[in-house]
Amino acid sequence: MVKKAKLGRIEKISISKSEGKSKKLLEVPLLFYKHSLKLTLPDEYDIKIDQFYDNLSEWIQQIKEKVGDIQKIYVESITETGQAASIQLKKISENNKRLLQIIEMVLENGAQFEMIEEKDLLFEYLEWVNAANSPKALDITLEYLLQTKKDRANFIVKRVKDTLLDQEIGLLFITFDLEPVITYPAEIEVIKFRPPVVDDIIKILG
Repeated sequence: MVKKAKLGRIEKISISKSEGKSKKLLEVPLLFYKHSLKLTLPDEYDIKIDQFYDNLSEWIQQIKEKVGDIQKIYVESITETGQAASIQLKKISENNKRLLQIIEMVLENGAQFEMIEEKDLLFEYLEWVNAANSPKALDITLEYLLQTKKDRANFIVKRVKDTLLDQEIGLLFITFDLEPVITYPAEIEVIKFRPPVVDDIIKILG
């Protein structure tokens, strides 16, 4: 059973290197500020996002102290690897400096940025999203949308499985939209970062 992380309670999470599963993945919600979402949200929302990234920064530092450095970084929607992935992330998250700062911190500690999505599959999914939001959307559109979402999830899992090596720690940023359809292989120990502020954010988003 995946356990929830609370700030300052990292010792309660099973992340020791003696757990038996040699690959460890830290799954973190991919969250954006309200001006990036193009939604009408209260000012409280951005305050909660700031709190989330404060929590995350401290949590990653505790991971480093107790377990070691993160070796691989995966971010939903990134279709490149290495330096090209960093450039792509800056374009995608130009209004999310907190996310960029945290990822840059992990990269400076020796992590490698990995491609996590197949470009054509990602674009196909976005096209189905646009079609599903149309007033004339058909049931078959929703079927293709859900299938493409599952295909994306399967591709992401395969990329993590193929690129995260034994004894390595990976850091995956994933949206609330995609996270429920992801199923990880048994050989990967998944630790989900879910501080209490995430529940507050979900309530605001409705």
